[in-house]
Amino acid sequence: MTARDLLQVVFRRRAAILTFMAAVVVGVYASLRLISPTYEAQASLLVKLGQEDIYMPALPSSQFRTPVMSVIREEQLRSEASILTDPALARQVIRTLGPSAVFPGIDVVHPWYTPKGVLQRLTWMYNALEDHFFPLSSQRSLEDKAVSAFQRAVKAEALKSSNTLEVSMRNKSPDAAALTVNTLVNLYLQERVRIHQREQSDFFARQLAQLDRQLKGTEEAVESYRSTHHVSDLDQQRSAQIAALNDAGKRLDDTLVAMAQQESRAAVLKQQLQQMPATMQLAGGESANNLALSELNKQLADVARREADIRQRFSDLDPRLEGLAEERKALMQLLQDQQAQRVRSSETGLNPAHARIRDDLLQTEAQLAGLRRSAASLKALQQEIEGRLERFNRQDAQDKQLTQQLDVLRSSRQLYLEKQEEARLAQAQAAARLGNVSIISAAARPTQPVSPKLWMVLVGALAGALLGGLGLAFLLDHVDDRIHQAHDIVGTLGLPLLAKVPELAA
Repeated sequence: MTARDLLQVVFRRRAAILTFMAAVVVGVYASLRLISPTYEAQASLLVKLGQEDIYMPALPSSQFRTPVMSVIREEQLRSEASILTDPALARQVIRTLGPSAVFPGIDVVHPWYTPKGVLQRLTWMYNALEDHFFPLSSQRSLEDKAVSAFQRAVKAEALKSSNTLEVSMRNKSPDAAALTVNTLVNLYLQERVRIHQREQSDFFARQLAQLDRQLKGTEEAVESYRSTHHVSDLDQQRSAQIAALNDAGKRLDDTLVAMAQQESRAAVLKQQLQQMPATMQLAGGESANNLALSELNKQLADVARREADIRQRFSDLDPRLEGLAEERKALMQLLQDQQAQRVRSSETGLNPAHARIRDDLLQTEAQLAGLRRSAASLKALQQEIEGRLERFNRQDAQDKQLTQQLDVLRSSRQLYLEKQEEARLAQAQAAARLGNVSIISAAARPTQPVSPKLWMVLVGALAGALLGGLGLAFLLDHVDDRIHQAHDIVGTLGLPLLAKVPELAA
């Protein structure tokens, strides 16, 4: 079939084409008049990094705590979008505004002969079937119906590569769409505060009261322990005892060295005394042993000088004073004996050298006895100091355990104080409606419908009418068995065409 044949078909069926196009145009016009336009109200929200995205560890391993921040923006935006489309929040919006305010005409019963009435009856029939087969899942109340329609109409989407959320709603009423979106955003801001709200402050108050009782009991236990065991500063007391132990050890070493020297001197004096005769030839007469008395007085003066030096440099309780006292007592006894003794000079008498060596030996033995007592006292003092140090170590372990428990309670109390302040700040922010979500632009009353789009409807109607008319024309021509052209003779009758006789005008 040539283009001329196609044009002939179109021209021949022009009435059908025009009729079909007119019917399509009338139908589209009627649809535009009957179907209400749909408007879309939209609000934009900015989601920032807020306090709920920061987590502070509750039990730090050290005194410095590092906060943990969540910076996964995509997941956070999806979470916020899920809160916006939550069924509970949708029901709260419906209860706040009312089903008729959100969807005007939702409670109107249309006449059965109208298109909306027919659709309404069909819906009732479907609901009846649903109630029969699934009685627990059917939506019976007007509020449930409005909530279901609200969830279908509301969308919350996150814009790519941004921290922005777009909340939109489609409605037949532009005013209802804007009002509903703004109400949804306001209720969402309140609801997210409740969702992200941390522990209540009364919980921290109870914990703080319990910690205060434990802290007071531990402080009393520490004070009682230190008062009972006379613990003021264990480190200082231990240092003082260690210094006293070192001093006692040094003095004991000096005493042992002096003992060794005195023992050596005593051994030498004994050997000299054995070799020296006790008597010697004298001219005669009677006299006192002035040499021995002088030597004993000199030794007594030396002992008194040493005692005064020790009392001045150390203390009256120094163990060496006991040895010096014993030595002074022995020297006084020797002095009394010498004063009572008279030397009778005859042909033989006392050897002065022997007496002097004997006196030196007695003095050395007295000093040695004093040194031995001093060494014993110093050893006893060392044992006593070591016992004190051991007791201090046990007390230090117990004191450190109590102090550590006290520090843990104080750290926990400080932590709960910070948590209580954070909870108070969160409640204050909730009361002031401060958060990390800000409204960029509230929903305004839309002026242009989103559907139907007039230019798309017109273009689609014209294109559909034209194509439908052409299709109808070719269909009618195909089912028509009349002969209109020369090739119809060949195709219909199967006879060859011999000639064409033009129609002559009358």
